[in-house]
Amino acid sequence: MRLNEQHIPIGELKAETWLNTCLPDALPPHVSTKGIFYSNYSEDLLEVEAAGDGSRRVTLSRDGLFHLLPEALFVDENRLQDPKKKNMPFKPEKERILNFFVPFDTEYFKTSLELDKTISDIERGTVDLLLETLCGIDMRTVQNPLVRKAAPFLLQAAEIRGDFTLLSRLMTAISGYNTDIQPVMRRVTLSSGRRISRTEIRVVFNIPGLSNAEYNRQYDAMGEFVAFMAEWFFPADMPWQYAIKDKNHPFKLDGSITLDYNTYL
Repeated sequence: MRLNEQHIPIGELKAETWLNTCLPDALPPHVSTKGIFYSNYSEDLLEVEAAGDGSRRVTLSRDGLFHLLPEALFVDENRLQDPKKKNMPFKPEKERILNFFVPFDTEYFKTSLELDKTISDIERGTVDLLLETLCGIDMRTVQNPLVRKAAPFLLQAAEIRGDFTLLSRLMTAISGYNTDIQPVMRRVTLSSGRRISRTEIRVVFNIPGLSNAEYNRQYDAMGEFVAFMAEWFFPADMPWQYAIKDKNHPFKLDGSITLDYNTYL
């Protein structure tokens, strides 16, 4: 999908879902349909661009009303059978026909957009109710935005727990920062004085370019996030630790280093 001359991969996400999620406050869009067999071969939402009245114009790969009608109603069948004209672009008269159907396609899409938003709101309320009933988590009291994003995955905790490859990808997607999760061996001293080796989980977020103050704020926020993930998705009683690193920062003894962030300590 193209947005402001930039390609954004959206995979199989519905156009309505992307617009309601990423442009929730935008005016209802004007719609252009390309009539491509989109379900298997292309993204549903092809392009989003600003329209002159402050709304958005969206281009869909799906069929519009015109594409659902017999083309012979509008175009001479003999011309369609002419191999020299088979792959020619739309003639001006066909473009005018397509433009005629734009208001109808737009109204249908607006209805579909509102329906998708309503379903999303119902699902969100249902998830919140399930989280409170099954997990004892009241989403109204959760302030950390990363925890709020992660909480709905509790409904699939049985499938996710202990899969650190999947958890690494999940925490990367939620936080927006590349996240590495690795088991490490640590030597610890028990209360009896005996030293043993045990496995701990080390979570590392790669967040470049933080100042000391920014690092401290991020460290606290990430700590709440990791504690939540560890409680629900790490193996029971598995010790863990976390760090924020700037892996690309050159190590120099100057005023820009922060202990345990862009140093080797």
